[in-house]
Amino acid sequence: TGLAAAAAGFAASASLLSRPAASPVAASEGAGGRCFPSPVGGRFEVVDAFLSCLRSDRPDGLFATVVCDLQGIALGMVYSCGHSVRAAALCGRGVYWSRSRVELWRKGDSSGAWQGLWRIEPDCDADALRFVVSQNGEPPAFCHRNCYSCWGPRCGLGELEQTLFERKKAAPEGSYTKRLFEDSKLLQNKLLEEAQELIEAEEADHVAAEAADVVYFALVRCAAAGVTLPEIEKHLDLRALKLKRRPGNAKQYRIDNASKILDSKKP
Repeated sequence: TGLAAAAAGFAASASLLSRPAASPVAASEGAGGRCFPSPVGGRFEVVDAFLSCLRSDRPDGLFATVVCDLQGIALGMVYSCGHSVRAAALCGRGVYWSRSRVELWRKGDSSGAWQGLWRIEPDCDADALRFVVSQNGEPPAFCHRNCYSCWGPRCGLGELEQTLFERKKAAPEGSYTKRLFEDSKLLQNKLLEEAQELIEAEEADHVAAEAADVVYFALVRCAAAGVTLPEIEKHLDLRALKLKRRPGNAKQYRIDNASKILDSKKP
């Protein structure tokens, strides 16, 4: 059919685009076959097996598709078909079906807001899909209004993380975050200080406020090392799978070292 021919042509061009090291696909850690075997090893056979488990109750045979980031935050709602899923698996990017243009739509080709594909998941009824992607671009925006998601800008930890990485690249004059990036000793002392204040807080809102300070300084430390929230969550998820756990007792030498640093700051 014409649809199949269009998909085949698109997939061929996508395969070529994925090879240069400077391409968006190569720049995305999640792209390029993390969840699928190579074309030689039968990638399309795996995708066909996946598609055979799905069913659509729509007259057009499309699948409602929720696009989420690596933290599970919904970016938007699109549609997929078998051809778009195959193309996405081949090039390791977010590829969907455009109902208005009646063609494959590889997110970011015109806007620059491309997506690295991490995985594709069916829902419990196997009649809808979830694409888990890393949203890229300057700024990283899924929505045509240049927002991170179709429900508006990021907030909370995701917004904080994005701001910290932006400050790491280029910070305005007088930025305190930039000062922390450039002064590791100051960052160390603030982490210890804020952790102590969290320990000493008693009223609920005070505890929340001090916890927010600790999270801010902890994420500055992570951003300085290039560590992202999904990487932190990965470690938390892995720890939940452990069958044998360590006692979790406090380390006295760590307590003593922290006490020395805190004592040295007393007036």
